[in-house]
Amino acid sequence: MTTVKVSTLNELHAALANAKGGETILLAEGNYGELFMAAKSKFPITFPSTVTIASADPAKPAVLTGLDLRGAGNLTFDGILFDYTFKEGDNIWKRPFSVVDSDHITIRNSVFDGDLARGVSEVDDGLGWAFGLAFRQSSNILVENNEVYNFYRGMVFSGSDITVRDNELHSLRMDGMNFSRSSGILIEGNLIRDFRRSPSRKDHADMIQFWTANADTPSTDITIRGNVLLSGRGGNTQSIFMRNEMVDRGRAGREMFYRNVTIEENVIVNGHLHGITLGESDGVVIRNNTLLRNPAAARGEDLERRVRIPRIRLAADSRNVTIEGNIAGALPEAGPGWRLHDNLVVQDISPARPGHYNRLFRDALRGDPRRLESYEYLAGGAADRPGLGSALLRPGARQPQFGPRGRRRRYQTLPRNADSRRRAGSAIAEPAGQLRERRWR
Repeated sequence: MTTVKVSTLNELHAALANAKGGETILLAEGNYGELFMAAKSKFPITFPSTVTIASADPAKPAVLTGLDLRGAGNLTFDGILFDYTFKEGDNIWKRPFSVVDSDHITIRNSVFDGDLARGVSEVDDGLGWAFGLAFRQSSNILVENNEVYNFYRGMVFSGSDITVRDNELHSLRMDGMNFSRSSGILIEGNLIRDFRRSPSRKDHADMIQFWTANADTPSTDITIRGNVLLSGRGGNTQSIFMRNEMVDRGRAGREMFYRNVTIEENVIVNGHLHGITLGESDGVVIRNNTLLRNPAAARGEDLERRVRIPRIRLAADSRNVTIEGNIAGALPEAGPGWRLHDNLVVQDISPARPGHYNRLFRDALRGDPRRLESYEYLAGGAADRPGLGSALLRPGARQPQFGPRGRRRRYQTLPRNADSRRRAGSAIAEPAGQLRERRWR
């Protein structure tokens, strides 16, 4: 493997011009401005094997203020600070870090540092602006172990064979992750928390969202596993929201159903009824998730408001459905041929009613809503049963610890089920139950 050291954007361009595949280009500390790679660039943009662009010293990362990849292939970015600065006239839909029509792109161990609006309006100023990372019509994408904050939306994707793993997203104004017209998607082990929402704007805030609006193909082969979605001290949001607009508006039929969707082992603590909401779909498994209400969303008149209680919802026309082993505030009524079994309905409204939090969880009503141990199952209680709820909350389980930047945390990944494993031969497949290290910057 050849290593090339550079310290300016021109030197980076020269290193790319000489790259044959397999090189690692190490960037000295400094600001490299905007990196543009497209057909009209005066250097190659695709390589026969991976070319890695990395910071020479991860503690002093190189800075890119813009990234525009068009038709690129076999590139990895490692340990880069992607730093967006708001400028007067920037549109809220601005994509400072964009990848289009590209293949085999990896971004890992990096920070996407957004910025807050200034001089826009009284209701926009002081909140996140622009998109953190945007992929369009790209394939074989791996985004792992990054931190994303202070944007309008964190990440947006369309394409195929996309893995989004072990990232931390926080302090966002509207959405964490958006997907449309995508297939072969794995969303695993991410922490999405503490949104900074506009109290005056009617933003449709979601932590993980899929949609079919204006699409000609549905998203398929989707696994959402082992994520932690915490509203924490931030605003309430929808958690996993997958509306199927083309079907529910009567513009399409079964050809636009989501297909092969597995949602499992997630922890959701939030203050909106759309905990897990899935539109018209064919081939659905929703299992071993735990959905609880953030105590901040259960105060005063909100205590008995159903809109504040996370639950599982599924379009009635969905087919081939299994909903099993979940803990939630409510479940859908079973449709024809659906399998619903071994789920537990819980509530935080009255200790006199069945399923109250005080009898099931460690300190769900008074503990810190940003920490998973507040929601740990009480040993021997009704929630502490094998095959029920997320294993992340099991007594004695090795929980991911979300701490200050620069700290490393270890955790045990969840075992893959044979029916939701990545396709054999995938470049990003990995063994079941592998130990990984998560870096919180």
